[in-house]
Amino acid sequence: MKTSIVVFDIDGTLTDTVAPHQAAFLEALQSFGFPNLVTDWSKYQHHSDSAIFAEAWATAGWDAPAPMGVLENRYRAAYDRRSAVVDLREIPGAAHFLASLQDSPWVPVFATGSLRHGAVHKMTVANLPYDDELLVSATEHQTREEIVTQAIQAGRPQLSHDQPDRVVSVGDGLWDLLTAKTLDLEFVGIASGGKAATLSAKGAEVMPDFTRFSSPKAFFDHARKIQ
Repeated sequence: MKTSIVVFDIDGTLTDTVAPHQAAFLEALQSFGFPNLVTDWSKYQHHSDSAIFAEAWATAGWDAPAPMGVLENRYRAAYDRRSAVVDLREIPGAAHFLASLQDSPWVPVFATGSLRHGAVHKMTVANLPYDDELLVSATEHQTREEIVTQAIQAGRPQLSHDQPDRVVSVGDGLWDLLTAKTLDLEFVGIASGGKAATLSAKGAEVMPDFTRFSSPKAFFDHARKIQ
């Protein structure tokens, strides 16, 4: 019986793909010839590929609407070229952990700030089990709040009752934590180094990967709401 929903970020949380994704996205952005393009993503209001592109377009002062379809095509070309020469791997234990959710009370859904083409490819090549209908990306929505909310909505039909008993967000970045806080969700961090320190400082439980958990319950016992 499915009673709860877990929302996974992808890059840095389930797949070790932050660097090739960001390089491909930056290449796509730079192809538009933005004047004075800001490449520190933390400076943008919303941390997703489509929101960053829309804000950069508006800041440039160009009259035409931001051409999201063109961005998608240029990102796809850059991503396919870059991903072909790197080894895209899961975060240790991710595939086993996702598989363990099949016979648990948890419905796994996926919410990513990446454009959809890259997100689907990463999950596929890392051999991570997922349902395409439960994956929501920056192609469909711009803000992290919209992306996460729609992922939760996508998972609701699989529940045994109308409202989930718990909703837990799992992510590696500050934006994941802040979105969980805004939406009043429980949160668990998957990160190391500076990212782990940042999440811990905000009150999150943080683990480097999924390998240390004997069961889903052992993992979700670490989830908490961020005050």
